[in-house]
Amino acid sequence: MADMQTMRINLSLVSHTNIGKTTLARTLLGRDIGEVADRPHVTETNDDYVLIRGSDGYSELVLWDTPGFGDSVRLAQRLEGRSNPLGWFLAEVWDRMSSKALWLNQRALKHVRDTSSVVLYLVNASESPQACSYVAAEMQILSWINKPVIVLLNQMGKPREKSLEEAELAQWNDYMAQFPLVKSVLPMDAFARCWVQEFALFDAIGNVLTEEQKATYEALREAWTRQRRAVYSTSIEAITNYMTQLVVDHEELSNYSLTEQVKDWGRRLGVVKPQAGPIEDAKNALAARAADGLCALTQRLIDTHGIDGAGVRREILRRLKTDWTVNTAANPKGAAIVGAVGAGAASGLATDLATGGLTGGLGTLLGTVIGAIGGAGAAIAYNQVKGVHGTRVSWSKIALQNYLLEAILLYLAVAHFGRGRGYWEESEAPAFWKDIVIAEMKKQPEEYDPTSLTEPDAIDGLNQKTTDLVIRGVLQTLYNRAP
Repeated sequence: MADMQTMRINLSLVSHTNIGKTTLARTLLGRDIGEVADRPHVTETNDDYVLIRGSDGYSELVLWDTPGFGDSVRLAQRLEGRSNPLGWFLAEVWDRMSSKALWLNQRALKHVRDTSSVVLYLVNASESPQACSYVAAEMQILSWINKPVIVLLNQMGKPREKSLEEAELAQWNDYMAQFPLVKSVLPMDAFARCWVQEFALFDAIGNVLTEEQKATYEALREAWTRQRRAVYSTSIEAITNYMTQLVVDHEELSNYSLTEQVKDWGRRLGVVKPQAGPIEDAKNALAARAADGLCALTQRLIDTHGIDGAGVRREILRRLKTDWTVNTAANPKGAAIVGAVGAGAASGLATDLATGGLTGGLGTLLGTVIGAIGGAGAAIAYNQVKGVHGTRVSWSKIALQNYLLEAILLYLAVAHFGRGRGYWEESEAPAFWKDIVIAEMKKQPEEYDPTSLTEPDAIDGLNQKTTDLVIRGVLQTLYNRAP
């Protein structure tokens, strides 16, 4: 049996100082390691962390965090001169006494050369390649190591439209083409990467390993893939449960009079003085539970993704109350009637009310609101005129579609939240994300309408299928890769 050392595949994360190696290591590992600070040479030693451990207990994919390069030009000169006695003395004795940072760099590079299988070289993508004057010198340094190099673009900023990010990637690809040791250039931001981008990284690593390493590596990559798929499946399950709770949630109003019904519609139109009413109270109760559910969903998603932080801001309750509407549904025989019922109920209501003995004030109001009642509101009033009692307030199809949109945008925000950003902070999703999600929802074979279903299993199935298909479509659009 091969010893443990031969079962280790070592990845060394290297870069100029203060480019974000330790921050990216935290994001890839899904846990806090090392020290992150706004000063040079924070990392002074070569530190190894297990990225993936095989089921055999021996094979490991190891990520090394190394000291950042400082004076790259001087470092390249030292490495080049180590073959002569004077150069060796300067590197091993003089630098150790007079320039600790330079000496640490040399020790780190010797370690990378002796142990590393692949070098992950991190650059600051917020600058153009030409502005990063240190890159050429550091390519010379890495040529001394003589290991395959994968360039990772860090500090890319907030997610942008695909065309903009591809243009930036092309610029770095063109620049790095002059260095034969560079095998791939990939975006991998410590602050805003998405986990599906890591598939491209693992593909690139597999392409440059030796034949002896590939069998071990494939088993390790499969273990990593199972972990990522488990996180994704748990996220889909969480969104599904949240949406199903919204679909079945409702408020029953057993004593909602016709008079109060007409007043409620008058309040909505602004012709009756605003005040609390049964429908408004029911809507507030629904919105409060929806807000609680969204907080719980957020917590489950960030916990599942290994992010620190909690919940959402209180203002979500205000958004729920103002952005989305509620349909009222009559329940004449114990079965909810959800959604619009057409003009027939409204016209029937008008006829019956015209002879129903309403007082002048409410009769005049009715003339104003009858056209707006429509849909489920008309069904309720109509049923009540006919002597059927009981009103159900629930989320409309449009409201549920908006909730699903918000839940998917929340998932995308969490899935792109690198540990470099610290604690979870709710932030607005980029506008183009919303556009892509809406487009993917429209691509579905059937319109998302859980209000047409009554069986919990059917509602669950629709929510799970739609959520999965839409997210897959979004990730395919963004990264040409889906789970």
